[in-house]
Amino acid sequence: MTQPEIVTDQARLEELCHAWRKGGCFAFDTEFIRDETYHAALCLIQVAVGGQVVVVDPTADVDVAAFWALVCDPAVLTIVHAGKEDFDVCLRETGRPPRNVFDVQIAAGFVGLGYPLSLSRLILALLHKRIAKGLTLTDWLRRPLTDEQVRYAVEDVAHLPAAHERLSALLEKTGRASWAAEEFKRFEHAHFYKPPIQDRLLRLKGARKLDDVGLAVLERLVEWRERWARERNRPIRALVRDDILVEIARRRPTRPAQLEVFRGFPQARNPRVIGEILRLIHEGAATPRQDRPQPHEFREESPMLRAALDVLSAYTRARCHAEGVANELVGGTARLRELMDFRLGRSAEQPALLSGWRAEFIGRRLVDLLEGRTELHLTGWPDKLHLEVITHTDA
Repeated sequence: MTQPEIVTDQARLEELCHAWRKGGCFAFDTEFIRDETYHAALCLIQVAVGGQVVVVDPTADVDVAAFWALVCDPAVLTIVHAGKEDFDVCLRETGRPPRNVFDVQIAAGFVGLGYPLSLSRLILALLHKRIAKGLTLTDWLRRPLTDEQVRYAVEDVAHLPAAHERLSALLEKTGRASWAAEEFKRFEHAHFYKPPIQDRLLRLKGARKLDDVGLAVLERLVEWRERWARERNRPIRALVRDDILVEIARRRPTRPAQLEVFRGFPQARNPRVIGEILRLIHEGAATPRQDRPQPHEFREESPMLRAALDVLSAYTRARCHAEGVANELVGGTARLRELMDFRLGRSAEQPALLSGWRAEFIGRRLVDLLEGRTELHLTGWPDKLHLEVITHTDA
């Protein structure tokens, strides 16, 4: 392996960024550590252009703003693999999301390779090349870098331009370039990197069992914990665990002694923390009903509704398999439930399966199936099993 250029000089970085902008296309990856901090500590930026890899060292005396400006330039194509966390760093540093993205992991899901694929599996399947496995416990902040670290950092990005070229051709051949472009657009919206607070609340284990008052309390506790961690650049878990927050929101104690009995909550001995929590519980409980988060709706489904969901799921998986589109890109059971709720009038919000490429690929077909315009037949049992679809159109 040719030793890459390692950039530690500001003038050289800006010279390279100018050249990359003129070229109109580059691939990049980052190495970062977030074990003991709220914000990821950026350790390396690897850039691949024209068969060459350059490694930028942000821990040296360089300002990488010029590089992030390149990522945010709509006139320049940015190639990544599973780039969400890399772009999250960009958004934090610049206040702007990326533009003009091509994510090879997403693209692979549209051309029959599967999703989500690790970089090593994707490169092996697409380019028939083997690359090194990840150095999961490596201290990327330590200097000097070892030869093994440099080799891994280079391989993490070196094959991305070739993967982009191959995948672009396959997307054009299958007529799915616009579908992939629609998915890539998600990276350009800031809310993609941090979902709304209510969505984050319901992802905490046990939160779906809380009533609206409990969720109002939990919302304040979560925001307080995030603010604390952000201001001190500490991991969120360093203050209080998720399960403790949920249990506090469920019990809603009113006295310090009621918090001191929580197991796994060392901050119960900190009077300032206890005072903050009690204040937030009181504020959350006093939230007007119309301003409280909506609790998760538990619904008893009839056996036939559950059977219908199973049929929709089976049809989706079969179509994805036949057409070489990853089922994980289409979405799972939650999206099918959204579609059923919409057709039943339980929700007025347009479901993802009836929007964009998903509607074209599967959504409208699922509606036909629900409303009796489509029949499914299994044929070729057992060796050449195939799902035959017959749709009846109105005369």
